[in-house]
Amino acid sequence: MGVLDNLEPKSVFHFFEEITQIPHGSNNVQMISDYLVKFAKDRNLEYIQDETRNVIIFGEASEGYEDREPIILQGHMDMVAVHDADYDIDMATQPLKPVTDGDKIWAEGTSLGGDDGIAVAYCLALLDSKTIPHPRLEVVITTNEETGMDGAFAIDLSPLKGRKLINIDSETEGVLLTSCAGGARFYATLPVSKVSRSGMLYDIEVSGLLGGHSGTEIIKEHGNANILLGRILAAVSDKNDISLVSINGGVADNAIPVNAKATIVVPEDTSKEAALKAVKDLEAIVKSELEIKDPGVKFTVTAREKGTFDCLDNASMKNVYKLILSLPNGIQAMSASVPGLVETSLNLGVIVSSDNEVTLEYAVRSSVDSSKDALLDRLVYITEAFGAKAKITSSYPGWPFKSDSKLREHMIEVFKRMYGREPRIEALHAGVECGLFGQKLEGLDCISIGPDMEGVHTTSEKLSVASAARTFEYLCEVLK
Repeated sequence: MGVLDNLEPKSVFHFFEEITQIPHGSNNVQMISDYLVKFAKDRNLEYIQDETRNVIIFGEASEGYEDREPIILQGHMDMVAVHDADYDIDMATQPLKPVTDGDKIWAEGTSLGGDDGIAVAYCLALLDSKTIPHPRLEVVITTNEETGMDGAFAIDLSPLKGRKLINIDSETEGVLLTSCAGGARFYATLPVSKVSRSGMLYDIEVSGLLGGHSGTEIIKEHGNANILLGRILAAVSDKNDISLVSINGGVADNAIPVNAKATIVVPEDTSKEAALKAVKDLEAIVKSELEIKDPGVKFTVTAREKGTFDCLDNASMKNVYKLILSLPNGIQAMSASVPGLVETSLNLGVIVSSDNEVTLEYAVRSSVDSSKDALLDRLVYITEAFGAKAKITSSYPGWPFKSDSKLREHMIEVFKRMYGREPRIEALHAGVECGLFGQKLEGLDCISIGPDMEGVHTTSEKLSVASAARTFEYLCEVLK
């Protein structure tokens, strides 16, 4: 018996649980891609697996639907794989442990991967069914969406005949997503010099934050652990002779970081009490600032050992925290045309330190391409002013609103018939792959849907069981 076997629809949750047992974090997609190929082979379904490990599976039309236009169903196979700091798991090789109370599904100590495992589960349930009526299905499951939409960039869509695409990568039931922001990834790599210093080694850690998806939840202005760690280093080094050994934080540039840690050396002739007091004083200030937005924020200082350690020299340390605090972060502009919609933002998702450099990794988003480009220019200018190297990758287009959408009209009508009300028509600050697909398939008509999820890209991620069932029922009715 699987953990989710008693949930309905059984086929959807059966495949969803199977997916949780296959490690499939971004850039670790070989196993999940091969699982999809085996699924197709076992059912004698036509399929394509490309060099990027994207998979396309074709399902023949049900009886009586042979003359209908094919429908493209689309999701991505990778997940943001994160775990609690004290949870012992290697997410590259070990399965998740799904848990349910019948109302929600989550994973013990880790993210769940409902984004976008539920899309894959829906598609497999449809392809596996002998009773759900539908036109010919062209199921496209891409790779590494969470780290730059690599699969969508690389995929060859010329075998597809459909020009109506239902993307299943949204997180609110009853919403038809009709446009989204474009984005890019930005890297600022700062060279550092090292010296040897003796003293007491301390770890300073920021934790207790809520985090979240840097697109959908940036509007909540949760605390960013990386930014807060930069503030700590600035506050402690202002009046104390300390040295920085290392600084690391976050797990993905598109996840608002909930943890960050710096290791410092406090020399014997420096007042440890004064240095620690600077951390505690700033913690009180930050707690006040985030009292409503992030009430669980916590700064922890842990003494480790005495000795002599390789550290950043003073100029390098100051360059690190000054660069962190000089580059913009968070909401940059709100939309003038769509009330409540973030237009432009960025998120310092990851800080990584190595022997001779420190790299800051950002997810940049905007629904206005020129604003995105202007923000990227600003990042480059500031980064280069610090003597650091700037790099932009994975720039992807926004998905513009289509005024004449037959697919939208159809899906609105079906929703009204099923639920007695109209769905919400929305734009999204986060990115989905529809913009790239629209560039590859002329005249493509797209809508994005999904069930209720919360805390995606974090260990608090939960999927609503009832919403997942209703959304699948709606999808089936749309296809019928």
